Amino acid sequence: MSHAAALLASLACLAFYGPQFAERSLALIRGSLRFDRVLTREPERALSAAGAIAAEALWATLPLVIAPIAAATLATLAVGGLVFTLKPVMPDLSRIDPMSGLGRMFSMNSAVDVGKLAVIALAVGGVGAWYAVGGLAQFAAYAGMSLPAALATAGSDLRAGLIGISMVVIAVALADGPLQIFRHSQKMMMTPQEAKQEYKEAEGDPQMKGRIRERQRAMSRGRMLQAVATADVVVTNPTHFAVALKYEDGAMSAPRVVAKGADLLAAKIRELAQEARVPLLESPPLARALYKHVEVDGEIPAALYSAVAQVLAWVYQLNQHAAGRGKLPTEPGIVVPDGLDPLEGER
Repeated sequence: MSHAAALLASLACLAFYGPQFAERSLALIRGSLRFDRVLTREPERALSAAGAIAAEALWATLPLVIAPIAAATLATLAVGGLVFTLKPVMPDLSRIDPMSGLGRMFSMNSAVDVGKLAVIALAVGGVGAWYAVGGLAQFAAYAGMSLPAALATAGSDLRAGLIGISMVVIAVALADGPLQIFRHSQKMMMTPQEAKQEYKEAEGDPQMKGRIRERQRAMSRGRMLQAVATADVVVTNPTHFAVALKYEDGAMSAPRVVAKGADLLAAKIRELAQEARVPLLESPPLARALYKHVEVDGEIPAALYSAVAQVLAWVYQLNQHAAGRGKLPTEPGIVVPDGLDPLEGER
């Protein structure tokens, strides 16, 4: 596509700038062939005169050079976009590895590229040869023309030859462009292993994340179990659930759940409570309600204030009895408000 764009730009430049280029070239040739007596008397000025002629020739030719280069660059950017990378200039020992080089040379992609370039070269060369052979007589006629006529005729013939070659390159670009885009998209597609690796790099290794979460849960569970010894009471189911409650008058606006667990964790909480001599109160509805509706280190909801107040009153009386200032209290019959016990509908 860049070659086709360069040829089309050259044709457009010849069409619009060709006549002016011919006039500037003619003037440059006439000026160069004009006899200058000053130069014969001062030969040291010949070098500066040649430099001026060369500069004028450069400025006259510059549009014909810039146009195809700019068109080829824009065509490349239109297909691939603008990408800044230092990867091509970074040291890479694999580039000078003979085995790696041979692998690239004899790969299927290399064979396809070489075959494609050979076909394009034959097509362009065939069109050029056909045009040159057919125009030999016309090219020879330039010698008998005046300089202005020869320049005008040569420009027209050059434009016709470029059009023929451009048609071949444009046809190849129209066929090869979509093919190259498809091959590039296929090359950029990741294998399942590459996709998995990219996911690991972007999101983290699932196994490592799982281990981290398990470690965090273990640490949180450890802190929670340590808090059982500071609890005022543990409400049990008696075997399936255990919830440890704590209340500090003036420091807390409401009692808090400092630990909770089910099954094996509930048994561990009961064991730690017994070791720390924390009272155990068997109240299945309240234990289930607290386990369901309150998170660890969370305050109990207002709907359970009355039920928990009865528990704390029982604990106070129990402590008074242990200090020899009262009789042993009986366990209160706690009633949980409707809708808070998760097993209420199953009873």
